[in-house]
Amino acid sequence: MPASLPPGLRRVEIGCRDLDRSLDFYQALLGFRPMPDAPRPADRRRLLGHGTVVLELVEVGADGNQGGWVNDDLQGGIRHLGMKVAGVDRQIKRLEDAGVTVLSQPLDVLGDVRIAFFLDPDGARLEFIQGNLSYERISSPVLAAAEAAQVPGEEPRFDHVAVTVSDLPAALDFWRDRFGFEVIGEIRHHGDPRGFLMTYLQAGPAVLEVFSFDVPIVPNELSAAGPAVLGPRRLVLDAPGDQQLVAPDGVPVTMGGSR
Repeated sequence: MPASLPPGLRRVEIGCRDLDRSLDFYQALLGFRPMPDAPRPADRRRLLGHGTVVLELVEVGADGNQGGWVNDDLQGGIRHLGMKVAGVDRQIKRLEDAGVTVLSQPLDVLGDVRIAFFLDPDGARLEFIQGNLSYERISSPVLAAAEAAQVPGEEPRFDHVAVTVSDLPAALDFWRDRFGFEVIGEIRHHGDPRGFLMTYLQAGPAVLEVFSFDVPIVPNELSAAGPAVLGPRRLVLDAPGDQQLVAPDGVPVTMGGSR
């Protein structure tokens, strides 16, 4: 991506029941690597690097729960994490052979894009994506071209965080106007009776995929779910400052991720 990209998403915090089990999954199967210079506090958490986006695995113990999360994009908040791969079918077969739960087999969508969904050991929803999106409306030709120019390798590469919002203008006020996440483009699913619109914003080194609908969504306030929540549960930005914020639809956000 261009060097002029504004600060953006640098870290995703993920709750897990068993840190060692999750480390095996994200390192051995998805190619994330331990960060050798990262501090190792007494509590059970580790940082894994994958390019410019970091996963922070936090062990919450056997009593961890989904915090009210359900596998339905009509629920607000963080929906899934997406990773680009060169061959979805090959990667999904490799995960199946390792005993990973695959939610959906590879499927062609949106032109030359091929996707599949699977779960981490604690039920976090993850996605493999092959190919490039064909935006119905492009807001930034420069960012769209830079995205299309990226060539994924054999290892999965972190690509995006997907969130569902109840009010798209309010979400844009937060992510675009407050933090400078530039809109790349959008795609509307014209055959979806829910009025499904996907808006893509460049979040520094990653992409924020924003789902909005013409029908009401179900709230899911991660910010009020407590410390034992499993799965993606906090986004850390490298924006200046040191604040704890709540994005629209209850997504916890921490500023100061460049430290």
